[in-house]
Amino acid sequence: MGLQGFPQIPLFCRLMNKKSMSVTEMRLLLGIGKTDSYWLVKKGYFETVIIAGKMRVMVDSFEKWYDNQLHYRKVDGTPPGKNWTGITFSVREVAEMLGISDSSVYELLKKKVFCTARVGQVTRIYKDSFEEWYQSQTYYNKADVHKEFIDG
Repeated sequence: MGLQGFPQIPLFCRLMNKKSMSVTEMRLLLGIGKTDSYWLVKKGYFETVIIAGKMRVMVDSFEKWYDNQLHYRKVDGTPPGKNWTGITFSVREVAEMLGISDSSVYELLKKKVFCTARVGQVTRIYKDSFEEWYQSQTYYNKADVHKEFIDG
């Protein structure tokens, strides 16, 4: 038996064919405590229903929420924020691309050279905005350009 009397079958396998999950299952899936799990429910981040006097989280609304946030991570390793990572870069990703520090990227953000979005507490930089800015400037080079120059 696994945690809280659940069998050792991975949680995501048990949830695959279910339309809802208990708050406990959601808590175990995210690896968070009871207080945090009920805080997420209270904030209304996902749809819930009461079945036989027990609160259940609708799996489809949970997955939609998970794909639109970057703070919480599933214990099975599924990365969060799928809806953001395809169209935006993190500050760290831009810093690594340009071979500069995170604080230098934040200085660029202060100058409003990119279009950004706040996802929870995280600032994301739109990829198309970054590429447009990058093509319009000559001061910064992408880190792989530096490597080719050094290696070449």
